[in-house]
Amino acid sequence: MKPFFAIPGDKALEQRVFLVKEITQPYFSTEFHFHHECQLVYVVESAGRRIIGDNIEYFESGELIFVGSNTPHVWHNEQKYFEGKDKLQARSLALYISPDLLVEHLDPFGNVSAVKNWLKKAQRGIQFYGNAKTAILTLMQQMLREQDLPQTISFMTLLQKMMVTKEYRLLAGTNYVNLYSDKDQSRMDNVFKYIFRHFKRDIPLSEIAAIAGINVHSFCRFFKSRTQKSFTHFVNELRIGYACRLLQEKEMSMAELSNKCGYRNTTHFNRFFKKIKGKTPRDYKREISQLD
Repeated sequence: MKPFFAIPGDKALEQRVFLVKEITQPYFSTEFHFHHECQLVYVVESAGRRIIGDNIEYFESGELIFVGSNTPHVWHNEQKYFEGKDKLQARSLALYISPDLLVEHLDPFGNVSAVKNWLKKAQRGIQFYGNAKTAILTLMQQMLREQDLPQTISFMTLLQKMMVTKEYRLLAGTNYVNLYSDKDQSRMDNVFKYIFRHFKRDIPLSEIAAIAGINVHSFCRFFKSRTQKSFTHFVNELRIGYACRLLQEKEMSMAELSNKCGYRNTTHFNRFFKKIKGKTPRDYKREISQLD
């Protein structure tokens, strides 16, 4: 394959169709961004909040996700990673793919419409699980030890497994479209970081609009056009995601749980939880207990 690659800021990735690497840092890059190259990420060791398109969830060690071309994303670690007290690390395996050259170099071998369709679907973000995740991860690890033709064969096998498996879920919404421009990235990065730090308390629109450097009306329109959801709904999704994490880890009363997640009373907490998760906090907790 003719090599080519261009992830901004990393010269080692230039001139490659695909590249696999291990990444170990005190914490993941906090920059909300998007790029033309696709990215397969296995989280070896880390935890925090993840945004892919209009999807926002908690992540932890062991997840495997493919991010399609030009899909906005960030893995943002929990605050304790930035404090440096517990010697935590953010470790991952990453496989980068140039989608244009992948299609270009597969084209002489036959119809590439299936590859194109899959790459388009991947712009919603794909999370793999089950036997598929195990097989894909094994191939990623194998590629780290290989070079040249053996590595290319492993890559093509991995690509095929990603395309044909049924053990996956799409993350961003069906109608999600990336409406960000390059100049939006810095503004939204500042906004997301501020929300992540302060979502457990009320954040007035005037306060968050000031972080974005625009007035309240412009901020509401800007935020919804980029994330495809209102600021209020976004914060509630973040809070309920945090509640789900607490329900998995700790025993506490509904009053204590709602307070920790930023709700003034359990009525509001229960209403938003059911709206977002489709079930009550108690039902969610019961299902988690049955899995254990």
